Amino acid sequence: MGYVYNHLATLVCAVFAAVLTLLWPMFVDYADAYDVVFLLAVPIMWFLTLVCFVSQISTDWMHGDHKPSKKSTKKQVYTTDGRITS
Repeated sequence: MGYVYNHLATLVCAVFAAVLTLLWPMFVDYADAYDVVFLLAVPIMWFLTLVCFVSQISTDWMHGDHKPSKKSTKKQVYTTDGRITS
C-alpha cells in the first residue's frame, strides 16, 4: 500500500475542495467573476474527489485480496460403504 492506503489523490482533492468551499463566502462580495469561478470550481472539485475515491476503491477491490472462491480440485471418491475418501 502507498501513502494513505493509496488515497493520496483523493485526500489532496478533498483538501483543495474544502479550502475552496471555505474561501467562497469570503470572496463572494469582491467581484462577480469570483462568484462564477467558485460556482464552477467547488462542485467540480467535490465531484473529482468522489470520482477519485470510487476509482481507488474499485482498484483496491480488483487488485487486492478479494479473490473469487475456488472450488476444490479434488474429486470426491466414495467407498463401497458410502464414505468419502480424500
